[in-house]
Amino acid sequence: MTDQVRDAIIALQGGFEVTSRSAKYADVAERYEADAVYEPGTVVIVGGENEITQSTQKMDRRVLGVVSTEPYLIMNSPHRQEDQTDEMNPAVGLLGRVPTKVSGFVRKGDLMITSTEPGVAEAWREESSPPAGSIIGKSLEDKDSRGVEVIEVVIGAK
Repeated sequence: MTDQVRDAIIALQGGFEVTSRSAKYADVAERYEADAVYEPGTVVIVGGENEITQSTQKMDRRVLGVVSTEPYLIMNSPHRQEDQTDEMNPAVGLLGRVPTKVSGFVRKGDLMITSTEPGVAEAWREESSPPAGSIIGKSLEDKDSRGVEVIEVVIGAK
């Protein structure tokens, strides 16, 4: 029932496309030009050949967000930039719940940062705070394995 979607799309002149829905994942996103095709859940940074690329460094302060599955709101409306609605211009979740690729053990509430695995987050394990600008968000789920899995993360939660 949580994934039941009720659409009421309103295209506003101000550049917003609002999709009213009742869904498990509901984030605020914006489209960015990527340097490759990235699947949903990929952690991206500002950089690369275009506007965004997948993360590859631990604690990267250039982190922007996570490629979204079903954004609630896309801030740069496609009706104004139809050439930017393809897979090379993914909607990147900037705020809210987004399924995210994560490596290693995670506890609910852990701060999430970029890892050395391309496009993958990991939990911050130190007692001190991570460097400013390097936090992706907070985990909403526990993960009890070392490998990469997709879990729900609240993007923007610090």
